[in-house]
Amino acid sequence: MMDSIRCEFREHPRVNVDLRFVISRGANIYTSPVVLAWALLKIIYIHAWQAIDVIHINLSANGSAYRKFAVAAVASALRIPYVVHLHSGEFGLFWEACNRHTRRQIDRLFANADSVIVLGRVWSDLISAKLPGMANRVIIMPNSTKQRHRNFHDDGLVKILFLGRLGPAKGIGELLDAFEIIRHRNDWQATLAGDGAVAETRALVERLALAERVKVPGWLDDDGVTTELQASDILVLPSWIENLPMCVVEAFAHGLSVVCTPVGALPEIVEHERTGLMVPAKNAPALASALERLLADPALRIRLGAQARAEHALRFEIGAYVDKLVGVWSIAAHRTRDGGEANRRNPLVAPLRAPPT
Repeated sequence: MMDSIRCEFREHPRVNVDLRFVISRGANIYTSPVVLAWALLKIIYIHAWQAIDVIHINLSANGSAYRKFAVAAVASALRIPYVVHLHSGEFGLFWEACNRHTRRQIDRLFANADSVIVLGRVWSDLISAKLPGMANRVIIMPNSTKQRHRNFHDDGLVKILFLGRLGPAKGIGELLDAFEIIRHRNDWQATLAGDGAVAETRALVERLALAERVKVPGWLDDDGVTTELQASDILVLPSWIENLPMCVVEAFAHGLSVVCTPVGALPEIVEHERTGLMVPAKNAPALASALERLLADPALRIRLGAQARAEHALRFEIGAYVDKLVGVWSIAAHRTRDGGEANRRNPLVAPLRAPPT
């Protein structure tokens, strides 16, 4: 999502917005404290020399939350308003499982935020239930991407694509079981791309004698992901838990038919039988049935993909998303300069100088 925002600003700069990106996470647990400390020093330096109007904090679960407690503390100490952007599908479980001290820190992180951006109603309801006073500060903004050109192929094979972290929580076990069920058909190929349990997934594909049908290339860069999306017909994501995965929004942008599970905010964007097919999580036979249905019915594939692409143009285009995001930042900056909570009900837009994320 941040890459999409960065690209949109590069191609279409917004007037009076100077956007800086600050990385707070290291490559591993050993480098992360150093990277975080450097990020905090960079924020202090930018604010001292140029003045930051608002900080955009991207929040996930576990280690991300602890790092963002530090970012929020520095923002508060410098009297810089901040916006929290919640991305993790596991955050509700993390919030429930953490100890009392961490729970208080989460409550403080949200309570001191000018606003909290979430990806769907399920997360808005979560925050409002736990912190009722936050209800008027939660903003629903589903992930967005650029609309893409669709490349059609006619080599006779239907290409199925999975994009995500390879592992049990993404439903890889059920997906491979589904591939076994439909192996009698000779009209499909599949690519399972992503990081995580790459070697284990390749080994399982070999054991199931599916290697000629199923590729596991590992992690792909942005160009590689775009190439796979353009060459595919179906995106499949049989996850057990999600927030609002970018791969589904990208599939909409490319006009692919989508098969996914009704978890996280996915039911809010994927309408069964109109913009995709929903199957129960952890149910390989239902997943196989949905895939076989799309393999056997090209008209259904084309219809679902076309309607998904139209939905993307209407609701998930990155230009409109960034305009709304700039508005959120501007309101936060203006509200802080002009009286805080008293102006929450009647915000105005004001210029920004340097909001790092």
